Amino acid sequence: MSETEPEKPPRSNLHVFLGFLLGIVASLGCLFLAIFLGSLTTAGNWIYPTLEAIALIVIGIAAARKVPESSLALGAVIAVSLVLLLDGICAVTFSR
Repeated sequence: MSETEPEKPPRSNLHVFLGFLLGIVASLGCLFLAIFLGSLTTAGNWIYPTLEAIALIVIGIAAARKVPESSLALGAVIAVSLVLLLDGICAVTFSR
Protein backbone atom coordinates (compact mmCIF):
# COMPACT_ATOMS: atom_id res chain seq x y z
CA MET A 1 0.00 0.00 0.00
CA SER A 2 1.27 3.34 -0.96
CA GLU A 3 0.42 6.24 1.31
CA THR A 4 0.26 9.62 -0.28
CA GLU A 5 0.20 12.87 1.53
CA PRO A 6 -2.93 14.94 1.13
CA GLU A 7 -2.61 17.76 -1.33
CA LYS A 8 -2.13 21.17 0.17
CA PRO A 9 -4.56 23.79 -1.02
CA PRO A 10 -2.89 26.38 -3.26
CA ARG A 11 -1.98 29.66 -1.62
CA SER A 12 -3.82 32.71 -2.82
CA ASN A 13 -1.60 35.68 -3.64
CA LEU A 14 -4.41 38.00 -2.60
CA HIS A 15 -4.61 36.38 0.82
CA VAL A 16 -0.85 36.58 1.26
CA PHE A 17 -0.96 40.29 0.35
CA LEU A 18 -3.85 40.90 2.75
CA GLY A 19 -1.91 39.05 5.45
CA PHE A 20 1.07 41.28 4.69
CA LEU A 21 -1.12 44.35 5.21
CA LEU A 22 -2.46 42.82 8.42
CA GLY A 23 1.12 42.31 9.59
CA ILE A 24 1.94 45.94 8.84
CA VAL A 25 -1.10 47.09 10.84
CA ALA A 26 -0.12 44.81 13.73
CA SER A 27 3.43 46.16 13.59
CA LEU A 28 2.17 49.73 13.75
CA GLY A 29 0.07 48.75 16.74
CA CYS A 30 3.19 47.33 18.39
CA LEU A 31 5.03 50.57 17.64
CA PHE A 32 2.35 52.72 19.27
CA LEU A 33 2.18 50.35 22.24
CA ALA A 34 5.97 50.53 22.64
CA ILE A 35 5.91 54.33 22.48
CA PHE A 36 3.10 54.48 25.04
CA LEU A 37 4.73 52.03 27.46
CA GLY A 38 8.17 53.54 26.88
CA SER A 39 6.92 57.01 27.72
CA LEU A 40 5.72 55.73 31.10
CA THR A 41 9.25 54.77 32.12
CA THR A 42 12.34 56.93 32.61
CA ALA A 43 14.61 54.46 30.81
CA GLY A 44 16.75 55.57 27.90
CA ASN A 45 15.98 55.40 24.20
CA TRP A 46 16.83 51.69 24.07
CA ILE A 47 13.48 50.78 25.65
CA TYR A 48 11.41 51.62 22.54
CA PRO A 49 12.98 49.12 20.12
CA THR A 50 13.20 46.51 22.88
CA LEU A 51 9.49 46.70 23.72
CA GLU A 52 8.58 46.65 20.05
CA ALA A 53 10.82 43.66 19.38
CA ILE A 54 9.19 41.70 22.20
CA ALA A 55 5.71 42.47 20.86
CA LEU A 56 6.72 41.62 17.29
CA ILE A 57 8.23 38.31 18.35
CA VAL A 58 5.03 37.36 20.17
CA ILE A 59 2.91 38.23 17.12
CA GLY A 60 5.36 36.42 14.83
CA ILE A 61 5.23 33.24 16.89
CA ALA A 62 1.43 33.32 16.98
CA ALA A 63 1.26 33.81 13.20
CA ALA A 64 3.96 31.23 12.46
CA ARG A 65 1.90 28.51 14.13
CA LYS A 66 -0.87 29.09 11.58
CA VAL A 67 1.30 29.28 8.43
CA PRO A 68 0.61 25.74 7.16
CA GLU A 69 -3.14 26.39 7.27
CA SER A 70 -3.50 30.03 6.29
CA SER A 71 -2.18 32.30 3.58
CA LEU A 72 -3.01 35.31 5.74
CA ALA A 73 -0.62 34.06 8.41
CA LEU A 74 2.15 33.65 5.82
CA GLY A 75 1.77 37.28 4.73
CA ALA A 76 1.71 38.42 8.36
CA VAL A 77 4.91 36.49 9.12
CA ILE A 78 6.64 38.07 6.13
CA ALA A 79 5.61 41.59 7.21
CA VAL A 80 6.52 41.04 10.86
CA SER A 81 9.90 39.62 9.84
CA LEU A 82 10.70 42.68 7.74
CA VAL A 83 9.58 45.05 10.49
CA LEU A 84 11.64 43.12 13.07
CA LEU A 85 14.67 43.51 10.81
CA LEU A 86 14.08 47.27 10.60
CA ASP A 87 13.56 47.36 14.37
CA GLY A 88 16.95 45.72 14.86
CA ILE A 89 18.55 48.37 12.67
CA CYS A 90 16.88 51.09 14.76
CA ALA A 91 18.08 49.43 17.97
CA VAL A 92 21.67 49.48 16.72
CA THR A 93 21.29 53.12 15.70
CA PHE A 94 19.86 54.13 19.09
CA SER A 95 22.61 52.28 20.95
CA ARG A 96 25.33 54.41 19.33
